[in-house]
Amino acid sequence: MPFDLKDRLAQYIGACEPLLYAFSFRWKAFRSSSDGASSAQDRGFAEWFQEVAPLFKEREESSKLPYLASTAHGTVLELGPGTGSQIPRYNLSQITKIYGVEPNVVFAKALESQIAQFNASDVYVPVYGRVEEESVLEKYGITDESLDCVTSFQVLCSVDRPEETVERLWRLLRPGGEFVFWEHEASRDLVTWVVQKFWSILWPLAHSGCRLDRPVGDIVLKSAKWEVVEFEREGEKWAVMPRVYGRLRKPKTAE
Repeated sequence: MPFDLKDRLAQYIGACEPLLYAFSFRWKAFRSSSDGASSAQDRGFAEWFQEVAPLFKEREESSKLPYLASTAHGTVLELGPGTGSQIPRYNLSQITKIYGVEPNVVFAKALESQIAQFNASDVYVPVYGRVEEESVLEKYGITDESLDCVTSFQVLCSVDRPEETVERLWRLLRPGGEFVFWEHEASRDLVTWVVQKFWSILWPLAHSGCRLDRPVGDIVLKSAKWEVVEFEREGEKWAVMPRVYGRLRKPKTAE
């Protein structure tokens, strides 16, 4: 594809607006009184996310995300459900139970409201904690090889140690279980990658650890022994937030 300077600059400079908008929510949270159960960063991020969630949802409708969510089956762990925006996209008829593991308790009200709105309380169980906290997951019977499916939609960009997180999810899956994901990742275009590096100086501070320059696709593939069901990338290669998505299976002969 020819080098389109105008489109590139629009992408590169356009990242400034959402960055400043997210910072405005963090500043408001910092200046407000604390509830004692959450940090200013968690409050600011949750309030910002709930504000922009309708826009995200609209854009996601034209992506592979709705299809990917509909493939979840059996006993499912959703990594970082946030407001629960994926709940209407799951095919609940093919799901036994969904455990939404959410580390930011500020999302609790919105998540539980979404569960009630879609009559999913018999299926969807919110779990407030981190997937790395074994004692938290064990309370819900989530142990090694206890899950049929794990979903991760725009979460791996933000976790502290993504390689360890993917390894952990692999252990939780039964042999034959699937990891379903839709994430943004580092660009494979050198100029755009440099721009991502620049914006990532401040981006994680405004967006709860989210990094634009993380090679999520490579991390997912290399961090565990997967069978590839499908693995694709979408969006222009010079986009600041190109997407990578797929379904990966834990081999039935895995040890």
